[in-house]
Amino acid sequence: MDGKEGSKKLKIILIVLALILIFAVVYSPHFSDPFPKHMDEWNHLTKGVELEKGEYNWKSLSGLEVGFHAFLAILYILFGSSLILIYQFLPAIFACITSLVLFMWIYKKIDNKNGFLIALMAMFFFASIKSNVNINGLWFFTPLSFAFPFIFLYIFLFTQGIEKQNKKSILASLGIMIFLLFTHAISVIFAIPILIIYSLFHLDYLKKEWKFFSLFLLIPIAGLLFYKIVRGLEFSILFTTLFSALQFKKGWSTVELDLPFTLLYSLIGYIFAFIGTGFILFNKEKRKKYLIFIIWPIVLLISIIIFKLTNVSYFVPYQRNLYYFVIILPILSAFGLYFTIKTIYNFLKKLIANEKLKIAIIIILIIFVFYFGFKDYQKVPDQIRLYTVIYPQDYYALKFLSTLEKSTIMADPLVASAMYPISRQRPVGTIYFYGHQKSAENFFLTKDCQKKGQILKEENASYVLSRAKIDCNWTLIYDNAEYIYKVN
Repeated sequence: MDGKEGSKKLKIILIVLALILIFAVVYSPHFSDPFPKHMDEWNHLTKGVELEKGEYNWKSLSGLEVGFHAFLAILYILFGSSLILIYQFLPAIFACITSLVLFMWIYKKIDNKNGFLIALMAMFFFASIKSNVNINGLWFFTPLSFAFPFIFLYIFLFTQGIEKQNKKSILASLGIMIFLLFTHAISVIFAIPILIIYSLFHLDYLKKEWKFFSLFLLIPIAGLLFYKIVRGLEFSILFTTLFSALQFKKGWSTVELDLPFTLLYSLIGYIFAFIGTGFILFNKEKRKKYLIFIIWPIVLLISIIIFKLTNVSYFVPYQRNLYYFVIILPILSAFGLYFTIKTIYNFLKKLIANEKLKIAIIIILIIFVFYFGFKDYQKVPDQIRLYTVIYPQDYYALKFLSTLEKSTIMADPLVASAMYPISRQRPVGTIYFYGHQKSAENFFLTKDCQKKGQILKEENASYVLSRAKIDCNWTLIYDNAEYIYKVN
């Protein structure tokens, strides 16, 4: 094996090791829980199964993410009810896909011997991005995390296409953006000002090909028509309704917190991102080439500051802007770490003659950086800590419900959130998303069988699923760590 082949093999091994780390880190919440960890995940699973079963409500807000639900429907066709158990792996798989796209972008962009090292370090920094139940993120498989690889891909294709004046790349970027409009529209909307500002630095090409670039008007046209159809709006109120819907005021999120930046990315990651920003800005030869990596975080930082000052986030929710801001930082952190390593190595050359010792010091530095990058990875405030939606005994009870005739089932709202994807039965109410949550809560709070019976009658419920035994003269049909009653 010659040196070139050996070097290629080493690079592949390093990429594979990086992917294994990313998969393990993102999968870590599922080491002790094989089921989806977030209410949003169960809600989207419900919508995906509804779409496959022909029960999908196109006129609801969920219809705005039909592309994601179509993807889940396809998975359900392929895997059936086993999708519930496969779902645990999807966040980690998509995190790996995203990191590969990120790697490809940097590797292609730098296009020299240093490109591989910077791209590899960016993968590790990407793995260190944190998640929580308020902002979502890499731990969960939702339209947001599904969109991440496509975001990096369309911005890469757009910027590369403009730099090389390659219309095929630009058209591919447009195609991905239109696809995302039907999947997770804000994953396109957030980038529009970024791409406009970037394009102004290539104004001559835009002027020359203005007819070609007018194709990008398809994005607002398609977005408007899609929103009109899903919401069932008349043209007379379309623009005012949409503009109102795109003002995300404080309190938009179920849990509204003043989130510190270190909640999503490590302090050491920010330090190297700051160094990387300086490295790019002071590099006159490469500044324009790497400009997109600077424009992206600055635009989002301005949006975040506007929200902090006005309590309103325009076009994209504050929580999403915060995550879009963070996902670009691994590139800047990688630039910063590379510049730091290079500077320290050049300094060591003057002090130490032994090459192996110099390399050992650099490796220790890298280990030190990533240790602190991942040190608080699992640390989440109590208000937005991970929770368990269902336990194995809930899963088996819900599977039993799938053998019964189609009915309305009374269950704890948390467990009920997983009911339709597993059993195809309709719950009285889930947390936040479906039905009469308050009725279900009142049912389990009262000990009076007469009141329980009245609630069941009002909700037309035929069965009760309970984690505790209920002595109300109903027919017990399931008794295996949980209890299912047929209401007489």
